[in-house]
Amino acid sequence: MLFLHFNSLKSFHAITMNKLLLLFVLLPSILISQNPVKINLLFESEAPDSCQLYVNYYAIEEYNTTISSKVFEGECKFSIPSENKTSASLHYKKKQINLYLEPGDAITIKIGKDTSQHGFVFSGQGAQQNAFLTSFYSEFKSNFDKELVKQKMVSTPIDAYEMYLFRERRKQLEFYNKQDQSSFSNGFKNFLEQTIRYCYFSSLISYPIVNANQANTILRVNALPEVMLDGLSSKLFDDGALINSQYCDFITNYIVYFTSKANDFNKFTDYNISIEKKVTTAKKELNGKTQVWYIANFLNSECDKLSSFTVKHVYAELKNIEHDGTYSQLTKNKCEARIKAKAVTSIEKTKTQKDVKNENTKNPFDGLTLKDINGKTFNPKSIEDKVVFVDFWASWCGPCRQEFPASKALHERFTEKQLKNIVFLYISIDGNEGSWRNAVNQIGMKGLLLHSPGDWSSPIVNYFGINSIPRYMLIDKTGKIIDTNAPRPSSGDVIYNAIMKLLN
Repeated sequence: MLFLHFNSLKSFHAITMNKLLLLFVLLPSILISQNPVKINLLFESEAPDSCQLYVNYYAIEEYNTTISSKVFEGECKFSIPSENKTSASLHYKKKQINLYLEPGDAITIKIGKDTSQHGFVFSGQGAQQNAFLTSFYSEFKSNFDKELVKQKMVSTPIDAYEMYLFRERRKQLEFYNKQDQSSFSNGFKNFLEQTIRYCYFSSLISYPIVNANQANTILRVNALPEVMLDGLSSKLFDDGALINSQYCDFITNYIVYFTSKANDFNKFTDYNISIEKKVTTAKKELNGKTQVWYIANFLNSECDKLSSFTVKHVYAELKNIEHDGTYSQLTKNKCEARIKAKAVTSIEKTKTQKDVKNENTKNPFDGLTLKDINGKTFNPKSIEDKVVFVDFWASWCGPCRQEFPASKALHERFTEKQLKNIVFLYISIDGNEGSWRNAVNQIGMKGLLLHSPGDWSSPIVNYFGINSIPRYMLIDKTGKIIDTNAPRPSSGDVIYNAIMKLLN
């Protein structure tokens, strides 16, 4: 873990004010590091004006600790308070040097035209392993360049691609094992082995997703042959590997693949549902810091694209599983506007103390103004402590109306006693109130009938991020949405058993 102390700032030539403020706000305490990492760059010619060091503190690129240092007399210096091993990258002009750092490292990098094969000469503590790391990335550049990897995927059949990955992994291991490792720390050895391991599995498991996304007309993802997944297990999950970008890529691709599998390898047509399902998969498959990191990273990168409801829901999940609040605070800063967004109501009203209290409840319909079939304003409290099956529909939606006979049959499967604890909630988005009322009478609907007018501009559509109907949601007795894309009434026993499970 990295900490900044005020006295250490004297060693920095410059640091961005935004990053500095973020560090002071988020770091749990301010400590003087006993083993700072020191890095010196010596330019023999054509020195740049400044250099930048990006330290991988959160494993989210946007929040890397960024330090800038001006070049003085051909030299660029960095001193980083450090408590744990981490990874970093040095940038100057348009070049980059990837580094593995441990407390106490003191690395000098001489940069010139003829100093070595790569233009760098390393010396000092931690130098030999970082020199090897530079050679390793240079030797296997095509394995770590995402654009080159993607091109290989879309141009190679899966069997041939899997064999290619196997050969590349073997080459990487041979290159590594031929090296004199006597000067390598155990931490560095582990880092290199992680790089090789996760590069292989990340590239393999992302193959079907990349190819499916490449062809927009394909509505399904082709599953990998089971024999190729033999090496995948929970043993691959390692919180300590979060400093390794290959591990982060692997976790991201792993969740995408197994979320797709849970959806029978059908592509998602609703982006908000896709996100919700990925979070569900992450909660099921991952644990510890890896789970927290994945949800935070995903929310951080996607919050601008999601409905305010989905952002709030995912953020609540993150806060619930994180103990120290570090990632929750980061994502709150990034997604604050979406987290604070209120549901857009169809009728403006003045807040009362009761309204303010309701805003803090877990009822997903708080803040929405909806009218029932009798013209009365819907009170969200009326459905609390009950299992709620929500049906979003419209009179002009043929598939919606086709589901109503099955919906009626589902309703009739429950006893009167059970129905006292179930709410069948039908929310129409019809733009015309008359059309809604006529459809209700024609169909003979039973349940709680609400109207959120506006068609695709309906407040309920905007809030929940709905882009297709019919759409169903299942809510438990505590007000928690169990499934934002619940099975249809026509699924028969599937939806019946899901509701029965929540009743018990």
